[in-house]
Amino acid sequence: WGCRWAVRSCDVPLFPTVPPSGCDDLVGAVFELGRTLCRLQLSDEELALFTAAVLLSPDRPWLTESKKVQKLQDKIYVALQHEIQKKHSAEDKLSKMVSKLPLMKTICNLHLDKLEFFRLLHPETAMNFPPLYKEVFNSELQYSDPRES
Repeated sequence: WGCRWAVRSCDVPLFPTVPPSGCDDLVGAVFELGRTLCRLQLSDEELALFTAAVLLSPDRPWLTESKKVQKLQDKIYVALQHEIQKKHSAEDKLSKMVSKLPLMKTICNLHLDKLEFFRLLHPETAMNFPPLYKEVFNSELQYSDPRES
């Protein structure tokens, strides 16, 4: 998978010299995060567990059972810590990974801002976003037809 390879290959330029207009801050932040995570040299297992922990975020406002999500996330972090210890990785690897969470939250919020702006400019295109994309972001963005207002 090309993107995964690019993020894992720290010596390869990660994005074109001219990012898409209006999204250069978002693109730059995403690839800076990729570079910093790349430096941690995560194994496939560590990357999978960290991804799961990030996705299982109990602080999403629309969750109805955030305590259950928190328990699942805690179990994922325990498994991640176990995986790091099993590989005899640096003691502070998990804390370095967790320290990236505020940046990831910032990137998420920036992405939502860009999506909202895009939705307002191009409502007909936003209505046709892929189902998974709509499902992931539906709670934060409303894909209603502005012509109905």
